[in-house]
Amino acid sequence: MKVKNLLNNLDNIAPFFLQESFDNSGIQFADLNAPVINILLSLDVTQGVLDEALENKANLIIAHHPLLFSPLKQITKQKNPLLYQAITHKINLVAFHTNFDLAEKGLNDYVANLLGIKKITPLQSSSEKIFKFAVYVPTQYADKVSRAIFEAGAGKIGRYTETSFGVTGKGTFKPMEGTNPFIGKIGEREEVQEIKIEIVVAERDLDSVVQAMKSVHPYEEPAYDIYELKTKPSYGIGIFGEIDREVEISKFSLEVKNRLQAHYIRLIKSNEQKIKRVALCTGGGGSLLEQVNTKGADLYITGDITYHTALRAKELGLNVLDIEHFDTEKFFVEALYNQLIKLGISKDILIKSKKMESPYQII
Repeated sequence: MKVKNLLNNLDNIAPFFLQESFDNSGIQFADLNAPVINILLSLDVTQGVLDEALENKANLIIAHHPLLFSPLKQITKQKNPLLYQAITHKINLVAFHTNFDLAEKGLNDYVANLLGIKKITPLQSSSEKIFKFAVYVPTQYADKVSRAIFEAGAGKIGRYTETSFGVTGKGTFKPMEGTNPFIGKIGEREEVQEIKIEIVVAERDLDSVVQAMKSVHPYEEPAYDIYELKTKPSYGIGIFGEIDREVEISKFSLEVKNRLQAHYIRLIKSNEQKIKRVALCTGGGGSLLEQVNTKGADLYITGDITYHTALRAKELGLNVLDIEHFDTEKFFVEALYNQLIKLGISKDILIKSKKMESPYQII
């Protein structure tokens, strides 16, 4: 397997184009044709993680946080020591950040499952567009075309796949000179019993679906329509959901701390409401405070809450559980490891970092 093949696998797990505008997920440094020897999974790229990669003969690091967020005009050993070492040792670097935060079965879903939160909606839906794709097919070819576009990724609604709707009718056309009609004669209008297949397609799959349809459609010039829908994707930043039963806030907060094996937690307690509806955003989610409030959450679990954000939460009457950034996102390694295994990547080449650590010490 080459680096470029692995990138395709990662894109299937969480398409890179889903990343937020401020982000720099994807290739940081790479030889796309290099064979993958060993892969080190880590939250960050630090000196300890680079040393760990060298010790394990890993020539590729997949980190959640990008080492490079902004463009560089020059790279020196003195100003960019980590990047310099990665390049000189030919260690390929890939960041898998906000695209994995947004994706279904991504980091937020993994942590929500650890905490027993059953997902209802994302806190902030992805900006990915959703389309209605409609194609007109001779009746006897409807099944063949449907199978092709399902396999290309169309027809996914929530946890359902291969969803579609068909309407029968008569299609008409007149082949002109220079055509090679599958049905009918040049210069004569033809009527054909057809099915209009309507199906939902995500933006990421649209081109593949169109190409798959054309590859099996019997007509020389298939007729099809594409409409952008107002429907919001079922994935996005953060999670709003519920736990099985109402729990007293202090008790639930300690349970969260234990399940995440967190170094510490800080509770911003604004009321005595028992906890049932829970919002979650791994990492730092202070910017989503207003969205959480509109959801009617009993508790918001996130990290990097500043003093003034905490005051705003009190004004809103919102309970917030502030957990160190590292302690919610350290699960990136296990979450991605599981996804890569499902895609057939050998366990023998996957290494879970043992050197990643929080930059803070509790004294």
